[in-house]
Amino acid sequence: MVIEKVQKHFAFIPFQEHILYVSMNSFCLSCLLLGLLFFSTPRLGFAQGNQISELKGSISVHLEGGSPERPFFLVSSSSLKGDAVFRGQVKQTTDNNISFYEVPNLLDPDEMQPPFKPGVLSTIQARAKVEVELDGTLSSLTLTYPGGNYKTIPDVIIDLPTSGSGLVGNSRIAEIEALIDTSAQQVSALVFKDNGTGYVSRPSVKIEGGAHFIKIVEESSMFTGKFFKITSNDHSSVIVENLLGINLAQVFKPNQLIEIYQAWTLGSLFGHTSEEVSLAEGNKTTADLIYILKTDGNQDGSNADFSCFYHDGEIWRSDENPALTNSADTVIIHPDQAFIIARRSPSPLDLVFSGSAATRDTFGNFPAHLKRQLLSNPYGVDIMLSDLISAHNITTNPLDTVRWFAHNSQEQADNVKILNDNVWHTYWNDGTNSGIVNTATATARFGTGIGGGITQQDISFSSGIITAMTNPESSNIVVTSHDHGLKNGLSVFINQASGLKTNANKVQIDENGNLVSQGAIPLAIQSAANGYHEIQVLDDHTFELIGKYGNSDFISDGLASWSTGSGGSGYSSDAFVSFIGGGGSGAVGTARVVGGEVASILVTNAGAGYVRAPKVFIHSGGWKKLGAGNTPFNDALIPASSGIMLVRNHSGGVRTLFSIDSPFN
Repeated sequence: MVIEKVQKHFAFIPFQEHILYVSMNSFCLSCLLLGLLFFSTPRLGFAQGNQISELKGSISVHLEGGSPERPFFLVSSSSLKGDAVFRGQVKQTTDNNISFYEVPNLLDPDEMQPPFKPGVLSTIQARAKVEVELDGTLSSLTLTYPGGNYKTIPDVIIDLPTSGSGLVGNSRIAEIEALIDTSAQQVSALVFKDNGTGYVSRPSVKIEGGAHFIKIVEESSMFTGKFFKITSNDHSSVIVENLLGINLAQVFKPNQLIEIYQAWTLGSLFGHTSEEVSLAEGNKTTADLIYILKTDGNQDGSNADFSCFYHDGEIWRSDENPALTNSADTVIIHPDQAFIIARRSPSPLDLVFSGSAATRDTFGNFPAHLKRQLLSNPYGVDIMLSDLISAHNITTNPLDTVRWFAHNSQEQADNVKILNDNVWHTYWNDGTNSGIVNTATATARFGTGIGGGITQQDISFSSGIITAMTNPESSNIVVTSHDHGLKNGLSVFINQASGLKTNANKVQIDENGNLVSQGAIPLAIQSAANGYHEIQVLDDHTFELIGKYGNSDFISDGLASWSTGSGGSGYSSDAFVSFIGGGGSGAVGTARVVGGEVASILVTNAGAGYVRAPKVFIHSGGWKKLGAGNTPFNDALIPASSGIMLVRNHSGGVRTLFSIDSPFN
C-alpha cells in the first residue's frame, strides 16, 4: 500500500505484523568482554515507496553451538518490526504531545475521522490462536494472553485461507471480534463472527495493540530517522517519552511526515511459547540467555549493567528475580538497541531477522561519563566507523560535553568497541580533521588498470552546469555540458533539471494531458533525469545517461547541474581513501588537502578485481586502534547487524543524541 504525501492528511495502515523467523540460542555475561564471534550474511532488497522506502528483507547470521561452561556469544539487533502501521503529517506539538489531523474514512472518503483508537499505541498486546477443522473452517478460538492497557476494543486480524484468496471460489476469510474488560483494561473474550472456510493449516491470529515508536521521516528535518517511544494516545494525538529533554516542537514541526512502528518485545522477537521458541529452554544455569544493557542511569560499570533473560519452557524469566511468576515476555526492545545472545546448547543455529532496515541517516545515543551504550548497526549492510561517528560529531574541546571526545590518549578519549574475530577491538579518535564542515565525496568507475585495478582516470569529484538536454522517446538522454572532463562508466548526479512536460509522442501537454499546441498552458516539472545515472561519454561536451528516457523538454535556466563529488571543507590534513565493493579489493589512496578542501586523490595501491564501480570512502582519519601503536588506523568496517559498544571516558560527557550517517547517501 503506497500512500502519497498529502498536506494535512494521514493514512492509517491496517494493522499488520511481519513475522520474524528466528532460529537461534544464547549466553553467560562473565565472558562478555572476552569476545563474541559474529558472522553475518546480508540478504536485503529495496522496497518501493516515496519518502520512506527502506530496506526490506532479512539478515542471516550463524550461531555456533556452545555449552553452559563455554557459551557461544553473539551481538545482534532486530531492526524495525515490519512496515509502519501509520504514516501521516504532524498538526501541532505541545510539550510531549503530538497531534494529527483527521483523516478520510476508508469506507466513505467524504467523511473525516480521527486517525487512532485511544490507547492502542501503548498497550500490552493480547494473543490468541485457533484450530482448523477437516472441513476447512476454524474452531477452538483461544485467548492465550489478555494483554493490558486496552481502553477500546481492538481489531482482530486473521490470515487468509490457505487454499484461496478469500475473495473468490469456496474460500472465505474468518472474522473474529474481541471484547474487553474496561476495568482490567484487558481483552476478556474473542468471538467468531464467521468461522470462514478454505483453511488447510492453522492461520495466525493478531490482536491489534502493542508498544509503538514514532519516527521522523521528513527528508528536510535534521531529526530524520529519530525514534521516540509512545507512552499514550487518544483519538488524534500521542504522548511520547523524551528522556533527553529535547524541545519536541523543534522535532515534530507542523506538516512534517512521520511513521509509527510497533515495537519488538522478547516474546514477539524470540517466540512466546515453548513451541515458538527455538532457543534452548531450561533454568538460568542451562538455558540460552539474552542480555540487554540497562540505560546508563542504571549502570555501575559491572556485569550488573545487563538484564538477563531466559525461557523456562513456559514463560520468559528475568535472572534478577526468577521467582516472579509474571513473564518477561513484554520487555520492549528498542529499534536502536542491540542485545547479546549466549548459545549454551551444543547444536548450531541460524538466525534470520526479517523486517525493515534503515536507509536514511538515523540517530543513536552517546552515553554519559563512564557509562556504556550497546548499539546495533541500523542499516543491515556493512558500514564504516566514520559512518557511525562522523567528523561533525567529534570534538577535541574538553569543555564540549555533548560531542564524542577525541584525544591522543585512549584512556582519555571516548572509545568505540567493535566485535571482530572473537575479540572486542577498541578504537578512538585523536582529533585529526575534526573541524570538517562538509565531507568530501568522490565517484569511481570500474577499474581500468591491470587486473581491474583502480587508476587515477577512474576517479572523479567534479561538477558542471548543464546547458542542454534531449528528450528522447526510446534512447538515452543526452546531456550537454561544456568541457565536462568525464569518463565512460562514471556515475553522475543530475540536480535541479526541469522541463516542460511531454506525452509519449514527445508533444508538450498540461497537467491534464491537453496539448499545448491547442492552447493548453505548458506544465513545468522536474526532469526524469534528476538522480544518479551511469554515463557514456559522446565527446568533450556531451554525455548520455544510460537507460534513461526523457519526460520533458529541457528548460535552460542555469540551475541544472551534474556532479560526481566535491572537495568538502574544513580539512586540516590529508585524508585516507578506500574503495569498497565493485567486486574488487585492496585499492587505497590519499586525498591531498589544499586550503581546507580535497584538491586531488592519489591512488597509492590500485588493488584488483574492480569489475564494477566501487564506493569511494574519503575518511577523516585520526582513528587509532588499541594495540597498533601510534599508527592512525583511519577507519574500520562494522559488519551488518553487528554489535557496537560505546564507552564514554570524557569526564564531562553527558548522555546525548547523535546522528549516524547512512552508507546509502
